[in-house]
Amino acid sequence: MPPHRLWENRLWQPTTAKWFFVVFGFSLAYAVIRYHFAGDVAWRHFPLFILNKATSLAAVIFVACSYLIGKIIRWHDHDKALRLVVIKFCGLTGFFLAAVHAMFSLALLSPAYYGKYFDEVGRLNLEGELAMSAGVLALLFLLSPAVTTLPMMPKAIGGRRWKRSQRAGYVALAFVVVHLVFLGIKGWLAPGDWHGGIPPVSLVAVVAALVPLLVKRKLEHEKQERAAARLDLDSDD
Repeated sequence: MPPHRLWENRLWQPTTAKWFFVVFGFSLAYAVIRYHFAGDVAWRHFPLFILNKATSLAAVIFVACSYLIGKIIRWHDHDKALRLVVIKFCGLTGFFLAAVHAMFSLALLSPAYYGKYFDEVGRLNLEGELAMSAGVLALLFLLSPAVTTLPMMPKAIGGRRWKRSQRAGYVALAFVVVHLVFLGIKGWLAPGDWHGGIPPVSLVAVVAALVPLLVKRKLEHEKQERAAARLDLDSDD
C-alpha cells in the first residue's frame, strides 16, 4: 500500500484532528463561558470540575456524530474511506472521553460538589443513584461498539453480529438521556436561574444525544413506508 494510503487510514490525521479540536474546543469554551464568566465558579475548579463538564459534553457530541455522519452530516460523502475513518474516530474518541468523564466524576462525587444528589447522612439519594446507574450502563453499552471497531472483529464475529454490536451505541445514547435527565431536569425547568441565560451543559448534551435517536427512528419509519409502498405495487400487479 502506498505511504499516502497508510496515512489516510490512520485515525489521527488532519481531518480527525480538526474534528477533535472543534468539538472539544467548543465544549471547553462553552463550559468556561457558562461557569466561569457567566457563573460564579472559581478558576481553581477548572482543572477537574470544568474539564469534567467539557469532557462529558464532548463525549456525547462525538458519539452522536459517529451515528450521524453519512446520514445528516454529509461532509465526507466524497470519500467513503475517509468517512469511515471519521466515524471510527468519533466513536472511539467519544468512548475514551466518556471513560475519562467517569473517572473525573468519581473523583468529584461528594456532597460538597453535588449536594442535591445526596441525603442528609451523605449517601446518594434516589435521584443520584438512578443518574449514576444510568451513566454506568451507558458506558457499558458503549464498550460493545468500541471493541468491535477493531479491524479483526467483523471477520471474527460475523457481519450480522458486528452490525448488532454497533447498534448498541443507540442503547448507550438512550441511557445517556436518562442519566442527564436525572442529573439536570430541575435546572432545565428553571431558565431564570441559568448563568447568563446560557443553558446548562447537561441540556446541550441531552439534545445532542437525542438527535441520532430521532434520526434513526425517522429513517426506520421511511424504510417501512418504502417497503409498504413496494408491497402495494406488487399487489396491484
